[in-house]
Amino acid sequence: MYSSGGACVIMIINGGRTLDLLFKTICDHEATCHVQSLTGIEWFLVFTCVAILVAQLPNLNSMVGVSLIGAITAIGYCTLILVLSITKGRPIDISYGQFDVAKSNMEKISDILNALGIIALAFRGHNLILEIQVSIYNILI
Repeated sequence: MYSSGGACVIMIINGGRTLDLLFKTICDHEATCHVQSLTGIEWFLVFTCVAILVAQLPNLNSMVGVSLIGAITAIGYCTLILVLSITKGRPIDISYGQFDVAKSNMEKISDILNALGIIALAFRGHNLILEIQVSIYNILI
């Protein structure tokens, strides 16, 4: 229960933040839409409602169109990045070194903890997929 509950909370938070970011990107920070963005909690509720609606599908094969659109978008996006990076080349007077001259020790520690949290989240998502696969395998056997 703790594992599944924690994974659900993390996915709701990430999904709500992503919806908020998508809205702000589309509306260009309220310059084009003239609509005020929802609060963080409201975005979490929107994502939760969408997740509940998706959960009503009979199986994941019903979402094959969404997966196809996601795959095509990912391939197009990666191709665009590759082509633009080859054709444009490296910008002049740009340094790719670390810029931590003005950071305090607390900011550095915060960055390290944030990086560890992102890594833990990635492993948690991977483990969740493995748990789902094992559960389906056990059901089929």
